[in-house]
Amino acid sequence: MRTAAIVAMMLVAVSARAETAEQFFDQANQAYQQGKFSEAIEKYEMILETGLVSGELYYNLGNAYYKAGNVGKAILNYERALRLLPGDEDILHNLQLANLMLTDRIEPTPRLFLWDWWDDVKGAFSLKGITWVGYLFFLLLLGSVAAIMLAPTYALRRMAFAVTLGSALLLVVSLVIFFGKLNDVERSDVAIVTANITTVKNSPDPKSTDAFVLHTGVKVFITDKVNDWLKIRLADGKVGWMEQGACEVI
Repeated sequence: MRTAAIVAMMLVAVSARAETAEQFFDQANQAYQQGKFSEAIEKYEMILETGLVSGELYYNLGNAYYKAGNVGKAILNYERALRLLPGDEDILHNLQLANLMLTDRIEPTPRLFLWDWWDDVKGAFSLKGITWVGYLFFLLLLGSVAAIMLAPTYALRRMAFAVTLGSALLLVVSLVIFFGKLNDVERSDVAIVTANITTVKNSPDPKSTDAFVLHTGVKVFITDKVNDWLKIRLADGKVGWMEQGACEVI
Protein backbone atom coordinates (compact mmCIF):
# COMPACT_ATOMS: atom_id res chain seq x y z
CA MET A 1 0.00 0.00 0.00
CA ARG A 2 2.82 2.38 0.90
CA THR A 3 4.59 1.77 -2.42
CA ALA A 4 1.36 2.27 -4.34
CA ALA A 5 0.73 5.52 -2.49
CA ILE A 6 4.22 6.81 -3.29
CA VAL A 7 3.83 5.92 -6.97
CA ALA A 8 0.43 7.62 -7.03
CA MET A 9 1.90 10.77 -5.47
CA MET A 10 4.73 10.77 -8.03
CA LEU A 11 2.25 10.44 -10.89
CA VAL A 12 0.16 13.30 -9.52
CA ALA A 13 3.29 15.47 -9.16
CA VAL A 14 4.40 14.70 -12.72
CA SER A 15 0.90 15.37 -14.02
CA ALA A 16 0.71 18.68 -12.15
CA ARG A 17 4.14 19.71 -13.39
CA ALA A 18 3.19 18.86 -16.99
CA GLU A 19 -0.06 20.83 -16.64
CA THR A 20 1.83 23.85 -15.27
CA ALA A 21 4.39 23.58 -18.07
CA GLU A 22 1.61 23.46 -20.66
CA GLN A 23 0.07 26.61 -19.19
CA PHE A 24 3.44 28.40 -19.27
CA PHE A 25 3.97 27.22 -22.86
CA ASP A 26 0.62 28.61 -23.98
CA GLN A 27 1.25 31.88 -22.13
CA ALA A 28 4.73 32.16 -23.63
CA ASN A 29 3.45 31.53 -27.16
CA GLN A 30 0.75 34.15 -26.67
CA ALA A 31 3.29 36.67 -25.38
CA TYR A 32 5.54 35.95 -28.35
CA GLN A 33 2.71 36.52 -30.82
CA GLN A 34 1.97 39.85 -29.09
CA GLY A 35 5.59 40.92 -29.46
CA LYS A 36 6.28 40.66 -25.72
CA PHE A 37 9.52 38.76 -26.20
CA SER A 38 10.95 39.32 -22.73
CA GLU A 39 7.77 37.91 -21.17
CA ALA A 40 7.86 34.95 -23.57
CA ILE A 41 11.49 34.25 -22.61
CA GLU A 42 10.58 34.32 -18.92
CA LYS A 43 7.77 31.80 -19.41
CA TYR A 44 9.86 29.46 -21.55
CA GLU A 45 12.68 29.58 -18.99
CA MET A 46 10.18 28.75 -16.23
CA ILE A 47 9.26 25.58 -18.10
CA LEU A 48 12.93 24.59 -18.25
CA GLU A 49 13.17 25.14 -14.50
CA THR A 50 10.50 22.45 -13.99
CA GLY A 51 12.87 19.96 -15.62
CA LEU A 52 10.82 19.50 -18.79
CA VAL A 53 12.74 19.98 -22.04
CA SER A 54 12.03 19.45 -25.72
CA GLY A 55 13.40 20.49 -29.07
CA GLU A 56 10.31 22.59 -29.71
CA LEU A 57 10.73 24.42 -26.41
CA TYR A 58 14.37 25.28 -27.11
CA TYR A 59 13.44 26.33 -30.65
CA ASN A 60 10.72 28.71 -29.43
CA LEU A 61 13.03 30.09 -26.75
CA GLY A 62 15.71 30.65 -29.38
CA ASN A 63 13.21 32.53 -31.53
CA ALA A 64 12.21 34.73 -28.59
CA TYR A 65 15.85 35.56 -27.80
CA TYR A 66 16.47 36.28 -31.49
CA LYS A 67 13.54 38.68 -31.64
CA ALA A 68 14.74 40.30 -28.41
CA GLY A 69 18.13 40.94 -30.02
CA ASN A 70 20.10 38.47 -27.89
CA VAL A 71 21.95 36.57 -30.62
CA GLY A 72 24.16 34.58 -28.24
CA LYS A 73 21.25 33.14 -26.30
CA ALA A 74 19.36 32.52 -29.54
CA ILE A 75 22.23 30.45 -30.98
CA LEU A 76 22.63 28.60 -27.67
CA ASN A 77 19.00 27.48 -27.70
CA TYR A 78 18.95 26.68 -31.42
CA GLU A 79 21.97 24.42 -30.84
CA ARG A 80 20.20 22.74 -27.93
CA ALA A 81 17.09 22.27 -30.05
CA LEU A 82 19.18 20.77 -32.86
CA ARG A 83 20.56 18.12 -30.53
CA LEU A 84 17.03 16.90 -29.86
CA LEU A 85 15.68 17.48 -33.38
CA PRO A 86 18.62 16.85 -35.72
CA GLY A 87 18.05 17.83 -39.32
CA ASP A 88 15.04 20.03 -38.56
CA GLU A 89 14.93 22.54 -41.42
CA ASP A 90 13.38 25.38 -39.40
CA ILE A 91 16.01 25.12 -36.67
CA LEU A 92 18.84 24.93 -39.20
CA HIS A 93 17.48 27.91 -41.11
CA ASN A 94 17.10 30.10 -38.03
CA LEU A 95 20.49 29.03 -36.70
CA GLN A 96 22.04 30.03 -40.01
CA LEU A 97 20.34 33.43 -39.86
CA ALA A 98 21.56 33.98 -36.30
CA ASN A 99 25.13 33.02 -37.24
CA LEU A 100 25.09 35.65 -39.98
CA MET A 101 24.74 38.29 -37.26
CA LEU A 102 27.94 37.29 -35.44
CA THR A 103 30.74 39.81 -35.13
CA ASP A 104 33.48 37.17 -35.14
CA ARG A 105 34.00 35.06 -38.28
CA ILE A 106 35.74 31.84 -37.31
CA GLU A 107 37.03 29.80 -40.24
CA PRO A 108 37.32 26.14 -39.17
CA THR A 109 40.53 24.31 -39.94
CA PRO A 110 40.19 21.58 -42.60
CA ARG A 111 39.67 18.05 -41.36
CA LEU A 112 39.45 14.56 -42.84
CA PHE A 113 36.27 14.10 -44.89
CA LEU A 114 35.43 10.95 -42.94
CA TRP A 115 34.66 13.05 -39.85
CA ASP A 116 32.22 15.16 -41.85
CA TRP A 117 30.62 11.99 -43.19
CA TRP A 118 30.32 10.56 -39.66
CA ASP A 119 28.70 13.78 -38.43
CA ASP A 120 26.21 13.61 -41.33
CA VAL A 121 25.31 10.01 -40.45
CA LYS A 122 24.71 10.87 -36.80
CA GLY A 123 22.82 14.00 -37.77
CA ALA A 124 20.35 11.94 -39.81
CA PHE A 125 18.93 10.38 -36.63
CA SER A 126 17.54 11.58 -33.35
CA LEU A 127 18.52 9.61 -30.26
CA LYS A 128 14.98 8.25 -30.01
CA GLY A 129 14.93 7.39 -33.70
CA ILE A 130 18.17 5.39 -33.71
CA THR A 131 17.02 3.62 -30.53
CA TRP A 132 13.92 2.37 -32.35
CA VAL A 133 15.99 1.36 -35.39
CA GLY A 134 18.30 -0.70 -33.19
CA TYR A 135 15.34 -2.28 -31.41
CA LEU A 136 13.76 -3.33 -34.71
CA PHE A 137 17.00 -4.91 -35.93
CA PHE A 138 17.28 -6.74 -32.59
CA LEU A 139 13.79 -8.18 -33.01
CA LEU A 140 14.63 -9.16 -36.59
CA LEU A 141 17.77 -10.91 -35.34
CA LEU A 142 15.80 -12.87 -32.74
CA GLY A 143 13.19 -13.83 -35.32
CA SER A 144 15.76 -15.01 -37.85
CA VAL A 145 17.59 -17.10 -35.23
CA ALA A 146 14.27 -18.71 -34.31
CA ALA A 147 13.62 -19.33 -38.02
CA ILE A 148 16.96 -21.15 -38.37
CA MET A 149 16.00 -23.47 -35.54
CA LEU A 150 12.43 -24.08 -36.71
CA ALA A 151 12.71 -23.99 -40.53
CA PRO A 152 11.53 -27.32 -42.00
CA THR A 153 13.81 -27.23 -45.05
CA TYR A 154 17.47 -26.54 -45.75
CA ALA A 155 16.63 -23.73 -48.20
CA LEU A 156 14.59 -21.88 -45.59
CA ARG A 157 17.36 -22.31 -43.04
CA ARG A 158 19.89 -20.84 -45.49
CA MET A 159 17.62 -17.89 -46.09
CA ALA A 160 17.10 -17.39 -42.36
CA PHE A 161 20.87 -17.60 -41.81
CA ALA A 162 21.47 -14.87 -44.40
CA VAL A 163 18.86 -12.67 -42.69
CA THR A 164 20.54 -13.37 -39.35
CA LEU A 165 23.91 -12.19 -40.64
CA GLY A 166 22.39 -9.09 -42.21
CA SER A 167 20.35 -8.12 -39.17
CA ALA A 168 23.33 -8.72 -36.86
CA LEU A 169 25.49 -6.44 -38.98
CA LEU A 170 22.81 -3.74 -39.11
CA LEU A 171 22.29 -4.05 -35.35
CA VAL A 172 26.00 -3.46 -34.75
CA VAL A 173 25.96 -0.43 -37.08
CA SER A 174 22.89 1.01 -35.34
CA LEU A 175 24.55 0.52 -31.93
CA VAL A 176 27.67 2.36 -33.11
CA ILE A 177 25.50 5.25 -34.34
CA PHE A 178 23.47 5.16 -31.11
CA PHE A 179 26.52 5.51 -28.85
CA GLY A 180 27.98 8.19 -31.12
CA LYS A 181 24.69 10.07 -30.97
CA LEU A 182 24.44 9.60 -27.20
CA ASN A 183 27.92 11.05 -26.80
CA ASP A 184 26.92 14.10 -28.86
CA VAL A 185 23.73 14.67 -26.88
CA GLU A 186 25.41 14.34 -23.49
CA ARG A 187 28.71 16.06 -24.25
CA SER A 188 29.44 19.04 -22.05
CA ASP A 189 32.57 20.35 -23.72
CA VAL A 190 30.88 22.62 -26.27
CA ALA A 191 29.62 26.05 -25.27
CA ILE A 192 28.35 29.31 -26.74
CA VAL A 193 29.71 32.70 -25.70
CA THR A 194 26.76 34.55 -24.17
CA ALA A 195 28.61 37.63 -22.89
CA ASN A 196 28.44 40.59 -25.25
CA ILE A 197 32.23 40.74 -25.31
CA THR A 198 34.89 38.81 -23.43
CA THR A 199 38.66 38.93 -23.43
CA VAL A 200 40.38 35.57 -23.72
CA LYS A 201 43.61 35.34 -21.73
CA ASN A 202 46.81 33.37 -22.23
CA SER A 203 46.51 31.83 -18.76
CA PRO A 204 43.74 31.44 -16.12
CA ASP A 205 44.52 34.75 -14.45
CA PRO A 206 42.78 38.13 -14.91
CA LYS A 207 46.24 39.76 -14.89
CA SER A 208 47.46 37.53 -17.71
CA THR A 209 48.15 38.96 -21.14
CA ASP A 210 45.30 39.11 -23.62
CA ALA A 211 45.14 36.42 -26.30
CA PHE A 212 42.15 37.63 -28.33
CA VAL A 213 38.63 39.01 -27.94
CA LEU A 214 35.37 37.15 -28.56
CA HIS A 215 31.86 38.47 -29.03
CA THR A 216 28.53 36.86 -28.27
CA GLY A 217 27.38 33.78 -30.17
CA VAL A 218 30.74 32.15 -30.93
CA LYS A 219 30.97 28.39 -30.38
CA VAL A 220 33.91 27.27 -28.24
CA PHE A 221 35.24 23.86 -27.24
CA ILE A 222 36.18 23.43 -23.59
CA THR A 223 39.42 21.50 -23.06
CA ASP A 224 40.25 22.25 -19.41
CA LYS A 225 39.06 24.07 -16.31
CA VAL A 226 40.86 25.81 -13.46
CA ASN A 227 38.67 27.35 -10.77
CA ASP A 228 36.35 29.77 -12.60
CA TRP A 229 38.38 29.74 -15.80
CA LEU A 230 37.86 27.58 -18.87
CA LYS A 231 40.50 26.68 -21.39
CA ILE A 232 38.83 26.93 -24.77
CA ARG A 233 39.66 26.11 -28.36
CA LEU A 234 38.06 27.71 -31.40
CA ALA A 235 37.22 25.97 -34.66
CA ASP A 236 40.22 27.69 -36.27
CA GLY A 237 42.61 26.25 -33.67
CA LYS A 238 43.11 29.28 -31.44
CA VAL A 239 43.32 28.50 -27.71
CA GLY A 240 43.08 30.57 -24.56
CA TRP A 241 41.41 30.96 -21.18
CA MET A 242 38.08 32.68 -20.56
CA GLU A 243 35.95 33.25 -17.49
CA GLN A 244 33.33 30.55 -16.99
CA GLY A 245 30.47 33.00 -16.70
CA ALA A 246 31.06 34.33 -20.21
CA CYS A 247 29.63 31.23 -21.88
CA GLU A 248 27.01 28.51 -21.44
CA VAL A 249 27.39 24.83 -22.23
CA ILE A 250 25.09 23.58 -24.99
